[in-house]
Amino acid sequence: MSREMTAAELLYLKTSYEQDSSFAYECSDDDIVQLLNIFGEMEPIIDAMNVRSGASVEQRARDIGCDVEDFREWDDDEIIVGEVEL
Repeated sequence: MSREMTAAELLYLKTSYEQDSSFAYECSDDDIVQLLNIFGEMEPIIDAMNVRSGASVEQRARDIGCDVEDFREWDDDEIIVGEVEL
């Protein structure tokens, strides 16, 4: 059962998420529920919930309406060659 958060704790969650939505991935289950209550079903919050519950990449993509390739780990040393249209 979750405890009631203080106003200061809620402000911290709200401010931290507004500054960087990836903050949701660092949150506890209770914090994520609070973010959901504050912001609604925002993509980073839903995805953070899925990550915490061990959802597959396919499930994560379906739940936030993106492609599985969006979760691909990029290699900064990878060279991508393609045509540039001017």
